[in-house]
Amino acid sequence: MKKIEILIECPSCEGSGVYQGIAEGEGTGVICYKCKGSGAFLYQFEYRPFTGRKIIEGIDRVYLNGLGYKLGLGKIPFSNGIGEIDMDQEGVSYSEFLNGEVPKHIKKLGCPMMADQSACHAKKGFVNKCEQLNGGWVGRLSECRKQPRKAECWKRFEKK
Repeated sequence: MKKIEILIECPSCEGSGVYQGIAEGEGTGVICYKCKGSGAFLYQFEYRPFTGRKIIEGIDRVYLNGLGYKLGLGKIPFSNGIGEIDMDQEGVSYSEFLNGEVPKHIKKLGCPMMADQSACHAKKGFVNKCEQLNGGWVGRLSECRKQPRKAECWKRFEKK
């Protein structure tokens, strides 16, 4: 293991040694817990130098993510109206992954917002359309009115 140590400005109090947050009223502060009032913080990080990607025995398939569902191999019956998915047809084989292939989203598991919110926010107007289709702000993605028709949202997301 190697170790990096750098003396930096305390990120909590911005180098002042005194913290003033929501609980400290006007004109008051408390000694910063992180630097104990010094204004300085010793950042320490231990690491192993990268020597190449390690192989994990027993991995057959690799998926981009599971959107909160437990993944497995073969045909799996999912609840919430998703139905059966043949997981051997989703993702990529481990050897394909090791050769640089990146799996795609498992579209039947959820909409683009559930799969990659930052990409949706980066796509001009995408999130606004989601809100419009739902009659306002979507507080919980799982309650989106379009979930049963998420294939339509994927088409909209993938449109160039």
